[in-house]
Amino acid sequence: MKAEFNNRIDPVRLAVAFVFAGYVLLLAYLTFFSDYYGRRMVHRSINLIPFKTIIEFITSDYNTEAVITNLAGNIAAFLPMGFLLPVAFGKLNSLRRIVFASLPGTLSVELIQYIFGTGASDIDDVILNVLGAAIGYFAVRAVINLICRCNVIRGKK
Repeated sequence: MKAEFNNRIDPVRLAVAFVFAGYVLLLAYLTFFSDYYGRRMVHRSINLIPFKTIIEFITSDYNTEAVITNLAGNIAAFLPMGFLLPVAFGKLNSLRRIVFASLPGTLSVELIQYIFGTGASDIDDVILNVLGAAIGYFAVRAVINLICRCNVIRGKK
């Protein structure tokens, strides 16, 4: 007796995969083309010392908007990755997998920024981006756990 495979595509996963593709395109636009974030830089800079920029932003007298834009912006930029990947692609269902899935994306962003001079390449951006993906992952896990608890309380599977 042959095993039957269900070849149906889950419409929710498919929709989330399309949302993820849109997110990647928006992230690419904001990172490489948007004038709002000072992308007209023509000089290349690179920081390979972990936490150097983060500490500098926190301890220096930069204006609050610059600090928030840099630190919170880098975290927020990759939050959707941690939130969408586990839903769109079921095998990315652990923190470790999310970290390893987000690393190539953020490293590519930093490398492209360096090559084309469209922004400062900074290891702290990588750290903050991966932190954002991790926070997004924890958020989606919390939502899934809440939904499961609500279904148990209501007597649903």
